[in-house]
Amino acid sequence: MRQASVHYGSTIRSVGPYDRGARETLAAELIARDLGQEPLGTLARGHRILKILELTYPSPALSAAYFENLDRMLAARKKLPSPGRLLLGLGAGRCGSTSLTALAATIEGSCTTHENPPLIFWDAEDQQVAFHLRRFELLTRYFPLVFDAAHWWLNVVDRVFANFPDARAVGLRRNLQPCVRSFMSQKGSGRDSVNHWVAPGNGIWSSTVWDAAYPTYPRPDDSQAEPDRAKADLIGRYVMDYNRGMEALAKHFPGRVMLIQTEKLERISVQQRFFEFVGLPGRPIKAHLNEGTTSDGQSLEYRF
Repeated sequence: MRQASVHYGSTIRSVGPYDRGARETLAAELIARDLGQEPLGTLARGHRILKILELTYPSPALSAAYFENLDRMLAARKKLPSPGRLLLGLGAGRCGSTSLTALAATIEGSCTTHENPPLIFWDAEDQQVAFHLRRFELLTRYFPLVFDAAHWWLNVVDRVFANFPDARAVGLRRNLQPCVRSFMSQKGSGRDSVNHWVAPGNGIWSSTVWDAAYPTYPRPDDSQAEPDRAKADLIGRYVMDYNRGMEALAKHFPGRVMLIQTEKLERISVQQRFFEFVGLPGRPIKAHLNEGTTSDGQSLEYRF
């Protein structure tokens, strides 16, 4: 069934990325204004709540609205005799995570999502993590595989694994320079382009509600004169730091974290190794989603 997309336009720039109070106030305003537009227990209502979550914060009222709708949606499904497997997709971004999501989606009966809100801050807050843990606990009752790919899982893998002893993670590593160029293409160039990796109010770049999901670095000395080169350097630092973090996780959790080179993801042998790691069969795909865009990963098909 076709679902109407949810757009909030300028709202994305109306809230300070680190202002939790403003996020919660906006959540309350959007709940009061928009939540009655779709019936309870529908995908359309769920997608509207997810868009509000993406822009704001998982306040008690917003969380309650999400889980009330999800409970109603799942009521007609039969529970599994034992919980399904939880799998996290990791990667710095612009690294093939949408293709990885599509690959996981070929596993029969799976619930696969990509950056399913709410986002988790780089310095994760308990309410954000608790929301996702509750969501995972609920969905694994009904689906043999529950998967979400998002860059924000890196710093909370240990907390997720502690709550789900059988959970696993797959990390994607893309060659540095192509990854940086892809980020630069998506975030824009010049002054007032988006830069998630410096503090807001820096006088050079714009900020968005997503900034808090990335690390903040000191502004390079040459930022005023060469903002694009400075931003590219910051992105490169982030990607290298992120990849080192994934390597540390793979060493700390042997057998539970699999790392894949993005450039090899399209190989059938690598995809089969992924299915073997997950422990469930799936079908090979052509791994070329989201090239030069974010539209595939933002599809409502990958949000639940």
